[in-house]
Amino acid sequence: MPIIENHGPSISDADISKIEQRLGAVLPEQYRQFLLEFNGGSPTPDTVDVEGLLGASTDVQVFFGIGRSAESSDLDWNLTTLAERLEEGLLPIAADSGGNVFCLALKGSRRGNILYCNLQSVFGDLEAIPELFPVASNFDAFMAKIRPFS
Repeated sequence: MPIIENHGPSISDADISKIEQRLGAVLPEQYRQFLLEFNGGSPTPDTVDVEGLLGASTDVQVFFGIGRSAESSDLDWNLTTLAERLEEGLLPIAADSGGNVFCLALKGSRRGNILYCNLQSVFGDLEAIPELFPVASNFDAFMAKIRPFS
């Protein structure tokens, strides 16, 4: 399990409930607990393998949080900014250093899964749906996959 640095401000269940109301979905308990404990931040180590991705691994530069001072690290800002580029039911929860995002599936048969959304695969085409790669079956499994760079 990585160490999480640069935590966001403390939040409450009420803060998470506001996001859930906006999403029309309840966040999985594992992710909810992560937000309550850390509210985003930077993991160390930070490398994760993504099967099918050219290069096969990437980093987790930052986990998004609620009410973060840097817009690009704020969960709500990312949700708004990427809403038209992501499939419905995907919540962007983290970014790599290349500007791609890790998403939490909130609906359907993939509910709870973590997916890597390759925004670079549709660079310049705002109408195209980005390529998705499965990463983990749930948030805890995703955290367990984060490893040192080798």
